[in-house]
Amino acid sequence: MFWVLTGSRRALIFTISLPNQYQAKTLPFYTKSVTLEVARLTMLGGFYMKEQNESFVASALSEGAIPAAGEATNTFSVSQPALRTLKSVKEHEIHLQGAFNVRDMGGYPTKDGLVVKSHLLLRSARLNALTSADVNTLINTYNLGVDFDLRRPEEVSELPDRSLPGVKYINDSVDTRETYYYQINAENNRKHYRTYVTSEHARKVYHNLFMALLEKPMGKSLLWHCASGKDRTGVAAALILYVLGVDSRTIFKDYVASNDFLKPRIDARIARLKEKGATRSEIKFAKVDGGVDLSYLKAAIDEVKRDYGSVADFITNGLHITKEQQARLQEMYLA
Repeated sequence: MFWVLTGSRRALIFTISLPNQYQAKTLPFYTKSVTLEVARLTMLGGFYMKEQNESFVASALSEGAIPAAGEATNTFSVSQPALRTLKSVKEHEIHLQGAFNVRDMGGYPTKDGLVVKSHLLLRSARLNALTSADVNTLINTYNLGVDFDLRRPEEVSELPDRSLPGVKYINDSVDTRETYYYQINAENNRKHYRTYVTSEHARKVYHNLFMALLEKPMGKSLLWHCASGKDRTGVAAALILYVLGVDSRTIFKDYVASNDFLKPRIDARIARLKEKGATRSEIKFAKVDGGVDLSYLKAAIDEVKRDYGSVADFITNGLHITKEQQARLQEMYLA
């Protein structure tokens, strides 16, 4: 870390040098003799900076800790923060006993060389069977502040999320009776994904999710989920990662990873069907119903491009997330 005091404006500039796999960032702070204290926040995977008293700058200059303008900088050793690019989608998994397809979105790199912060953006399947240990993990390890449930009211009534102390619960169903009830097969699934774009109701729900991300308490995480954490949740994850600047290839990998996380459940379901003498069509249905296919998400993207021209325009004009709000989201969730 380098501290430099330059010119009459006293621009305090620091550089955090991370390990080789990360890009070092240089950030200027213009101040009137105000020191900035650096404290490691493991939860956020970065550094928190706050103003302190003005006397530090003078004392630091006199002691040579901060060089005067034009002098060579001193180097300070700072321990590496909990910020890293995850190499495999599997590394994003949060292991809970009573929930599945649970992931921390932190660790994904952006096209600009930044990284999505850890312990802030969580996705999962339903939370009805959480154990006490699971609750402790979500509350104390991931500092959960908001549970955003995308399921339909009848799904919630049948398998309600476990109550989480201090966590705000929001139920906002993406699907309506008009958009949800259809014969499940690959082609109909692609048609259904298009309704996430064409349905004004669905667009409003995804807008509300983005608003919740902007309004959640500082330092708290937000978890969004549906029943299996693959379709409604997968589209939400793709939209959020897009706004944060993650590349399409990574977004697609995150989306189809649900097949890996759900494989044990799909295999168990098929095994039960075979024991009962299920037909090939019944087994095929279980596979289609239990997983995802990249063509589903691409069908939604095709609809976006047809109706709005681009994903960027859909975010702005379809979901009504302003450029300023998108910039704020990047400030909140990237490091």
